[in-house]
Amino acid sequence: MKLECPYCKSQLEEGFIYSSGYSFKWYNEGMGFFKKYTVFGGEILSDSPKVKCNRCKECKKIIIDLNTNSNTD
Repeated sequence: MKLECPYCKSQLEEGFIYSSGYSFKWYNEGMGFFKKYTVFGGEILSDSPKVKCNRCKECKKIIIDLNTNSNTD
C-alpha cells in the first residue's frame, strides 16, 4: 500500500529508525536538566530500540506509528 505524505503529498518510503540499543523517549523544552540530559529522564514512547516509520524525502519529515510492533529483524 502506497502512503502519501500529509504535508507535501509525495510518496512516503517505509523503513525503521534505530536508537542505538535504547528505548525511544520523548523530551520537551519544559523538562529540567536531569530529566532531559540523563538516561533516567524522558517519557518512554517505545521499549524497542527500533521503530517503524515512514519518511518523505521531499519535505524531510518522518512519521512514526508508535502502535506498530517493530521487534522483527
